[in-house]
Parts: sequence; C-alpha cells; structure tokens
Amino acid sequence: MPEDVLHRIVVLSDSHFGEDCAMLTREDVVEQLLSELRRLGPVDLMVLLGDIWDLWRNGFSAVAEAAAPFFHALAAWNGPREFVFVPGNHDYHLWEYHEEGRRRRARGWEEVEGICFLAREQADDNILFLMQEMPLWLHYPFLPLRVGGREVLLMHGHHLDFFSRSFWWAKTYWLARWMLKRSPGVALSDLDRLNKPFFELLTQTAHVPELRAWEYRFYALLRYLARILRFDSKSGGSPRRYTSVEQNAEEAMGLLQEFLPGFIPDVFVFGHTHRAGFSRIRVGQRSVLLANSGCWLEDDGGGTGGTYLVIDDKVRLRCLGEGEVSART
Repeated sequence: MPEDVLHRIVVLSDSHFGEDCAMLTREDVVEQLLSELRRLGPVDLMVLLGDIWDLWRNGFSAVAEAAAPFFHALAAWNGPREFVFVPGNHDYHLWEYHEEGRRRRARGWEEVEGICFLAREQADDNILFLMQEMPLWLHYPFLPLRVGGREVLLMHGHHLDFFSRSFWWAKTYWLARWMLKRSPGVALSDLDRLNKPFFELLTQTAHVPELRAWEYRFYALLRYLARILRFDSKSGGSPRRYTSVEQNAEEAMGLLQEFLPGFIPDVFVFGHTHRAGFSRIRVGQRSVLLANSGCWLEDDGGGTGGTYLVIDDKVRLRCLGEGEVSART
C-alpha cells in the first residue's frame, strides 16, 4: 500500500495498449522513458492513471499481450517500491472484475486457480494483483496521497463528464443533477454505475471487429458534428479528448464541491482528455492546482503524446526527450 507521506511520485496515463498508435509498445520509447526516470533518483510510487489497457479497442488477450513488454520493463527497473493502477473508462472492466470477485469471496465462493488477480485481500477493499510478477495496487475511483507536504488527489478524469453542461453530454449532466438533488447521500460510485452498461458494452463488442469498427466510425461522426455545431460547455469546452485543462476547470470545480467538500486537495491530477497541462481553480477558500498527465499515443490529432507528471517538492510536467515545465505552487 502507498505510504501516508511520499517524497516523489510519477504519474502516467492513457497508454491505451491495444491501439495501433500506442507509443509504449515500442522498445526504444520504453527504454528512453525508463532512462529519464532513473535519472530522477528515488521514486516512491508510480501511478498508472487509467486507460492503460484499451479494452474498447481489442479483446483482453490482445491488449494484455501488447502491454506485456512494458510491464516486463517496469518489473526489471527496480525503481518505485510500489505501483498503483487507477482504472479509467477504457479499462473500467478490470475494476468490475475485481468487484465481482470480492463479492464472490465475501460469500465464501472459491477463486478459480490461475487467474492473475488477487494476491491478497485487504480490509479497505484495495487489492494487490500481479502483472509480470510486479505487484500492482488497485484503487478506484480516487487515489488520495500526501506527496512532498501536499495533499494530492488523483483520478482518471472520466467522472468529469457528469459535470459538463455541454449539449454533447446534457443527458448525462441532467441525470447526475437529478440524482444529486433527490439523493443527498449519493456517492460518486452511484453515478459511476450509470455508465457501467455503456462501458461494459464497448468492452464486449471489442471482441467483434465488425461491431468495433462501426462503433468508432459512429463515434467519430458524432465528434465531428459536435465540433461543427459548437456544442461546448459554458467554459468553452467539454471533458473529452483534446480539451485543455482550462476547458475542464468548471467540471473539476463541480466534482470537488459536490463529492469532496471536506477534502479539497492542493493538487488535483487527472488524464482522460489526452492534453497535458496546468491550470488553477478556487474551491471555497482553497486554491487548487489542476494537472493533466497527457497521453502515450502517437499522432493523436490534438493530444500531447509522451507526457507524464513528476510530483515531489515541485509539480513537473515532462515530455519525453524534451525537458519539463514546473507548475507555480
């Protein structure tokens, strides 16, 4: 489990193993990344912040095979003492798999031998599973940490979609508003269940190439129409691919105010949109630094491929082979 106080963490998101343009399937890119990370010095924790495996693009076997060399390299690195995986919308199925297993074990059902998940169960329901013999903790939907004296909150970022006022996501937004007004005790996990059928549908149809191709053509058409018709939020964007951190500020503020009024972090880290960057918002009396970790896709048409975050005494955004930018803290 992550320590209560950490000195340095590395955050990487949106590798999308299973997509053709995934950068971390290339041996030279992985070696360059690990060379940069070794030069950092000691790293306490590495956070894989969602959409690591793209289960909407390919079936589990193909996606796992594509990711295997990267995880072999991480295991051989001997860098961080621990790794944490926070699922995103494209690999949400891994969280659902864990939750189903936890419920079975709670009823005394035996696990099937040979499944890679579950090395041991913890009282707080976070589990450890083995990836290429590398222990990887699972947290969802939030991961709160204390790093270098700062309170840091990490999540993949797809939950920001519930707080978008754009026409594109109006149905989701108003459904979330309706639930929150009528159920004061509703949790983020309750809203999360609204998207479960959609996430699981795309995970299952990834096994059928004809259906997968049709879905992505339809999705591309909808995105094109949204740009043409300017279906934007009041802040000038929506929490989808290629929107900037500034364009997601309104959604981030809504999420923090609705679900974490007693815990407002110093730094709020997410991925999901594939565009790395920094911004700031005020939540009550607190100033919160927003940081997006970017993505690891080549030719992403608006994304920032090859970016990751380092958080220690500073919050730094690094681009592979091109240096870093520190946020004002």
